[in-house]
Amino acid sequence: MTCYIRVVEFANGAHCPIAGQYLKSFDFEAYRGRGYGTFTEKLDEAKAFDDKGLALQFWRTRSRTVPTRPDGKPNRPFTSTTIVIIDKDEIEREQAYDTRPH
Repeated sequence: MTCYIRVVEFANGAHCPIAGQYLKSFDFEAYRGRGYGTFTEKLDEAKAFDDKGLALQFWRTRSRTVPTRPDGKPNRPFTSTTIVIIDKDEIEREQAYDTRPH
């Protein structure tokens, strides 16, 4: 089932302007292995995954440029965000219950 990654918050609790947006792309090597992502509110622009396992694997990808952080842990730049992996059916159910004006 097709699924998507949606940002919930930054893992450190800082203000997160991309909260609620879907992943569009992520470059794990940008900024010397710190990574850079683009995000969108539009589902048709979001990166789609074939299943939740593949989406989780993508989120946990290590930088090849700097595979290990100074503290000795794996450098997984995208894990600086807390995410939810959501399939298209779940999104459609959410939208059906969304009473906000569009």
